[in-house]
Amino acid sequence: MRFLLGVTVLVAVQVVSAADYAIENVSVIPMTFEGVQTNHTVVVADGAIAEICGNSDNCGAGAKTIIDGAGKFLIPGLADMHAHVAMTPFGDDVPELVQKMALESQRQRILQYLLFGVTTLRDPGGLESNLTLRGDIATGKKTGPRLFTSNVPMDGDPPLHPVTTPFATPDAAAEFVRQTAAAGYDMVKIYSTLPVPTFDAIMDTAREEGIRVGGHIPMPVPFEHALGKGMRSIEHLSGYDVACAGEDAGLTPTMRDVYQGWAYCTPERIQALAEVTAQYEVWVDPTLIVVEGVMTEYDRYTLIDEGQLKHTPPIMLSGSEYLYQIFPATSRAGLKGTRTVRLAIVKALSDADVPLLLGTDTLAAGYDVHQEMVLMAEAGLTPYQILTAATSEPARYFDREGEFGTIVEGASADLVLLDENPLLDVGNARAIAGVMVRGEWWSKERIADAYDILQTEFAQAREQLAQAAGNGE
Repeated sequence: MRFLLGVTVLVAVQVVSAADYAIENVSVIPMTFEGVQTNHTVVVADGAIAEICGNSDNCGAGAKTIIDGAGKFLIPGLADMHAHVAMTPFGDDVPELVQKMALESQRQRILQYLLFGVTTLRDPGGLESNLTLRGDIATGKKTGPRLFTSNVPMDGDPPLHPVTTPFATPDAAAEFVRQTAAAGYDMVKIYSTLPVPTFDAIMDTAREEGIRVGGHIPMPVPFEHALGKGMRSIEHLSGYDVACAGEDAGLTPTMRDVYQGWAYCTPERIQALAEVTAQYEVWVDPTLIVVEGVMTEYDRYTLIDEGQLKHTPPIMLSGSEYLYQIFPATSRAGLKGTRTVRLAIVKALSDADVPLLLGTDTLAAGYDVHQEMVLMAEAGLTPYQILTAATSEPARYFDREGEFGTIVEGASADLVLLDENPLLDVGNARAIAGVMVRGEWWSKERIADAYDILQTEFAQAREQLAQAAGNGE
């Protein structure tokens, strides 16, 4: 402040604080184009990417912490666009040990995501508690990836299964959409048994309220009708099953028939559906890994996926048993038999320039993001296409380009430092040398320590559950 001719004048003084981090000598994969910017420095200040420059520009001078990126590759933080972190309310008959472990598992899972380089989550099956969790993460009260969430999934009456909420009339469904938007959720999630009038009421109301709708294309709703009404995302390749099968197949919206229509897909039909999809602004989230884990009755008792077991909180393993309860054995066998179809649909969609998202719908937090990448590679996608589905497309889906998902100045400092080039082999995204979460650096050593603690907790939980089972609790 100074005085001039009796007038008080406020002079703005720009205070430039020292950068928090400078990642030097690194090869940057910005995900704004398919390429590498070698020998660069990325400067981070106040949780954001402040500057990106060549090493010769000396832009990282004065940073509080220097991270040596020589020989390493920097990518944006990954996203799991179909994650479930909401906790189901407990009943009176749930043992105290189970309740305690279930609550702990949420903390464990959102932490484990970070250890695998996942810095963004979308929960399309949320509860009201997700709004609190989203805020706690955003303010730093809790440690975890940024969270986008839906309200509870909306289904027809009767619903496909009990995790969804049934709506008997279009008016009731429309009112719920209005309540969802007013409460501040990021999207509406729809499910498999919605009839056309109720589906239309949801879509029309969502458009009026300015909220996205993603989920299953309901089995009673024609494929292109669903796209034309403005679905923002299609989960699990739903809709392609019924569209391949046609009306003569007699599929019904039940757990016996859901997804069985993939068995009718031909190369020509897949190509035609991909071309139709490309005409609309819709993202497809295949979640290949979740169907990959659906086993036949024989394999259920003879095959053990050690990776899944190791990275899933023991109390949550009952979720796998749930799949065996809701899917009849013959239906599970049908799903296993259509594996090549699912891979072919993903490839056809990619070739048609339909934007894809990477999601898992599993409980092996973070671990299965990398498993999904492997499956997308098996489908024929390039490493860059796969990384796009896990980084820049999630931001575009939420109209948040430039805020996350790419390495650009001004974006949130959500970064993964890798020892190997993921553009040569997407499996190299597992070679994590460090993770930055909104400007907080997790070194390789810090990640390893946190990982060991989680594994110890999982081992202790297994022992406690085994002891409780032995005591008949």
